[in-house]
Amino acid sequence: MGNSIAASSAPALLGDAHNPCFKWKVHNFSNLLQRGDVSVNSAPFFCSGYKWFLQLTPLTKPYSGKPCVALSLGITRGSLGLEPGSVMAVVFELSIYNHSDHVHWGSKATFNFDDEHINSKKECLIPLKELLASTDFLADDCCVFGVDILKIDALFPEKEEIAIQKAAKIQSLFIQKDNFIKLTCSVTINNFLKMSMVKFVCSRFELDGQNWYFGVYPQGNQYSNSCLSLYLHLDGPEELPHKYGKLVELTLSILDQKHGEHFIRKCPGLVVFAGKSHWGWSDFIPLKTFMNPERGYLVESCCIIKAEITIFGSSDACRLMA
Repeated sequence: MGNSIAASSAPALLGDAHNPCFKWKVHNFSNLLQRGDVSVNSAPFFCSGYKWFLQLTPLTKPYSGKPCVALSLGITRGSLGLEPGSVMAVVFELSIYNHSDHVHWGSKATFNFDDEHINSKKECLIPLKELLASTDFLADDCCVFGVDILKIDALFPEKEEIAIQKAAKIQSLFIQKDNFIKLTCSVTINNFLKMSMVKFVCSRFELDGQNWYFGVYPQGNQYSNSCLSLYLHLDGPEELPHKYGKLVELTLSILDQKHGEHFIRKCPGLVVFAGKSHWGWSDFIPLKTFMNPERGYLVESCCIIKAEITIFGSSDACRLMA
């Protein structure tokens, strides 16, 4: 696929693609390039009963050493619903839109998803130099990416092909150049040891006009039984209009009350929170470290959790800071 495509119409590795089931319009793309080699996750979208997301890395350096724009497909762990040892083999097509020809150019890929592998391999769609050289794929500082799910096979213990159900969805993302919004919220849990040891939700709090809360698994969730699991949730309806999405950089931490330091985990990229979405770590902090009386993460059943959020963009152009 792609051998007969003229080089002026499509990047060398791409060919004519299917119409995507999910399109992602990234506006102010040059502002994203200023962030350097950082990945960006779209808000989740549904296809065939599963919740997926796209991950964009605009400055990936492949084996050639020349920066390229790469895309990968991810699936949220909670939507997999697989038995231990099960694998879901997915055939899909990642694409980028040609504004001049009004078609998507894409590359087909296959990946086996399971609870430990929720992101496919990054696929280089176009060299960055080629992207910036014309308005074919970057028009008015906007790039449009897409994905089409072609086939899903559930493997182990037996193979079962899952029917593909598509309903085209479109998300937009507007990235700010400056005037980023920085928000911090700390929650003190005074009766930690009396809370449910399976999972509990901290009191909801408001940041930038929306409700958020911490989800805590004191003895880990199904993906980790030797660590405390910690997540930040956006409290919204499942199908919240994507214009309310926020592009954030997230840091979660637990205060060492004896030494005044924090145990910190920072999200490696930027994430779009929209609707009922969350981000965090199943292995946030080892239980041995958290429960160690010589450390101050848990003092007389008191634990202090903090979230630091920087908003770099929005799904609504009207919400951008001037």
